[in-house]
Amino acid sequence: MDFQTSILGRMSGFLYRCRADENYTMLEMTNGIERIFGYPADEIIGNRTRTFTSIMYEEDVPLMDEIVGRALERRTDWTMEYRIRHAMGHLVWVTETGGGIWDEKGELLYLEGSIINIESLYQRIDDQTADMRVTASKTNEILQSLRYLKLLAVNAGIEAARAGTAGSGFAVLAAEMRTLANSSEEAARAISNAQRKAEG
Repeated sequence: MDFQTSILGRMSGFLYRCRADENYTMLEMTNGIERIFGYPADEIIGNRTRTFTSIMYEEDVPLMDEIVGRALERRTDWTMEYRIRHAMGHLVWVTETGGGIWDEKGELLYLEGSIINIESLYQRIDDQTADMRVTASKTNEILQSLRYLKLLAVNAGIEAARAGTAGSGFAVLAAEMRTLANSSEEAARAISNAQRKAEG
């Protein structure tokens, strides 16, 4: 197996070369399109069975047209994210990096680039967000418990004052409970604020 074939076989995506038309008619595609997304390349090349835009999530096509068009006007590369519908029916997030190829006269010949599956990245983000929500929920529970602890500490201080000298030890305990509740509440609020900033 040569170097190029080996590298392409490890790619979670594919390379392409296509026309700059409304369907992005594929001229060449590597076999990652079938390995990752379930479509044989020869079904899409030349629009034989389906067009490339037909396997994209339809709401993402106008954005692609806009980004590609703007990049071609400026003769710069583009990078964008959109969704491809897998042959099994589910949507897969991808990132595409591409650009135009021009001849010596400045005529646009075709577009080429790479399309990589980033669904696992989105899944990790979703998992992390879910974990943060669980932590936020637990932090709120801790804050509620600390408020109750502070209330107990206040009541304990009142009872200790009523008991006079006999309640002096209890007063020290009540003061320690208040200090613990206050410092713990500050820590819990700091965690909660950090989570809100991360989510925002």
